[in-house]
Amino acid sequence: MIRKKLTTTLALTLLLLSLLYEVRITLPRTSYIVETKSELTSSSLDFNYKTIINASDYPGGNDTERLQAALNDVPPEGAIVIIPPGVWTACGLIAKSRTVIQGYNGTILERPENKTAPFITFENKSEFAVFNITFNSKAVPEAYGIRIIDSEFFAISYNSFLNFEESALKITINYDTCENFLITHNQFKNTNRVPLFLFGLPNERLIKNFVITNNTIINGLINGKIGIAFVSDGIIANNTIINTEHGIATRCISNIRIEGNLIENFTSYGIYLGTQIGDEGTINITIINNNILNGYIGISKWYGSESHITQITISNNNFINNSLYDIMADFPAYFIDNVITSREKLIILCAGALFKGTKTLDGQIVMPGDLDANLSIDIADVAQVAMIYGATPEDDNWNPDADVITNQKVDIQDIAYVASLFGSSEN
Repeated sequence: MIRKKLTTTLALTLLLLSLLYEVRITLPRTSYIVETKSELTSSSLDFNYKTIINASDYPGGNDTERLQAALNDVPPEGAIVIIPPGVWTACGLIAKSRTVIQGYNGTILERPENKTAPFITFENKSEFAVFNITFNSKAVPEAYGIRIIDSEFFAISYNSFLNFEESALKITINYDTCENFLITHNQFKNTNRVPLFLFGLPNERLIKNFVITNNTIINGLINGKIGIAFVSDGIIANNTIINTEHGIATRCISNIRIEGNLIENFTSYGIYLGTQIGDEGTINITIINNNILNGYIGISKWYGSESHITQITISNNNFINNSLYDIMADFPAYFIDNVITSREKLIILCAGALFKGTKTLDGQIVMPGDLDANLSIDIADVAQVAMIYGATPEDDNWNPDADVITNQKVDIQDIAYVASLFGSSEN
C-alpha cells in the first residue's frame, strides 16, 4: 500500500514537472524600471517672481487678516510673500496662483484658539510654493495644515509641521488633477492621521508626476505615515519615518518608485500595498534600497485582492527585527536580494511571490522550496513535498518547510510552487 502511494506521488510529481516545464517562472536579474515623468527639482519649478510683498506692511484686526491682505495683493504675474520672523497666529488663508509664501529665521504660524480651518489652502492653482515656515497646530482635533486641491506645478519645501491631529499636508482632487509637484526637506513632528497624504479618486490616477524626498516624520503613533492612494508616476525617496504607526502606506497606485527610505520603530506595517474594489489596482511598483527596522510587519498587503497587484519588484532592502514578520508575502512580487532577520521572519501566503538572493543577517541564504538545503530546486525537493501531500501539523510526517504557501497543510499549491522553480539555483 505504501509503495502504491509512493508510485502515485512520483507520477503526480513528474506530471506536474512536465506541465510546468514550458511555463517555468524565471526571476528577473534586475528590478523593473519605473517610467515616470517625476524628475522634478526646486530649480525646475521657476518661482523667480520679481514682486516682493512683506506681510508686515499690511494692516488688519489680527494676523489672519494681515496675512490674507498680503496674499490678496499678489498680482497676476506672481509675487513672493515674505512672512517675517516671529509667531503669527493665523489660519484659514487662501492663496492665489504664482504665489511663493516664504518664511525665514524662525517664522511660525500658530493656530488660533478654537479654529480648525487649514492654515493655507490652494485650490485650482498653479506655480506656487511654501518655504521655510513652521506650522504649529497645537494638537487641535480635525484641523489640517496645508491643503492643496486640483493644482499643479508647486513645491512644499523646508517647512516644519508640529502637533497635528489631522493631515499636516494633504493633496487631493475634486474635479481636476494635481500634478508636477515636489515635496522635500520638510519635518513632521508629533503629527498623526497621515501627516503627508496624497489621495485621489478610485479608478483614476489624477494625482501624478511628483517627488516626495528627504522629508522626516517623527512621532505619529495614531496612523502616522506617508500615505498615497489613487496616484501614479511618482518617486518616494530618502525619507526618514520614525516612531509612527506605519511607514509608507499605499492603495491603488501605478508606476511608483519607493527608494532609500528609513522606516524605524513602527507599531504596525513598514510598507503596505492595498487595493480596492472597482479600481484597476496596484501596478508597476519598485521598492528598492529601503531600511525597514524594528516594527511589526516589514512589508505586506494590508487589504484588498492580490489579483489586483501586478509587476511588483522588491529588491536590495533590509527588513530587520520586525516582531511578527519581516516579509509577509501575501501578494505577487519578485523579491530579489533582500536581507531579513531570520528564516522564521519570512512567510509566504501567495503563490505569486518569488524569491532570489534572500539572506539572513548572518548570511544564510533563504530559498523557499529548497527542502534539502542544497541551494537548488531539484527533483528531490519536488518529491519531498509531493510525498507528504495532505500532511498537516498533527501528522507524524509533517514538515513545515514543505508548507511553502503557509496554510498549515501540504497541498497542491505547495507542490506546484516548488515544481515551478525546478532547476533554479542560488549557487
